[in-house]
Amino acid sequence: MKFSDNIDKQAQLIEMSPVYVADQLHKIIKVMIARMAFDKREGSYKNISNRLQDFNTIELANKKSPGGAVIGVSLSLVKNILNGRDPYFINLVLSELTKKL
Repeated sequence: MKFSDNIDKQAQLIEMSPVYVADQLHKIIKVMIARMAFDKREGSYKNISNRLQDFNTIELANKKSPGGAVIGVSLSLVKNILNGRDPYFINLVLSELTKKL
């Protein structure tokens, strides 16, 4: 087994970890909420937490989405995070993100 194969397998295992996925989602939520007024942030975290508890896990588990949907959702997420930011900042983020992809 090549070293790169081992790294690929480890990366796949990490992506399947519920703790890793939750951590990455938390980071995304933090970036999005950081755009809100400071006094509204705490309430927003509680609101999101309460709504997450209402998710129907069986329904989510049974849903399948086409591969193309992932691309659309990813682009929408990037747009929502960057809305209203300085154009220079947006260009830097897009450039860095493009390099990482």
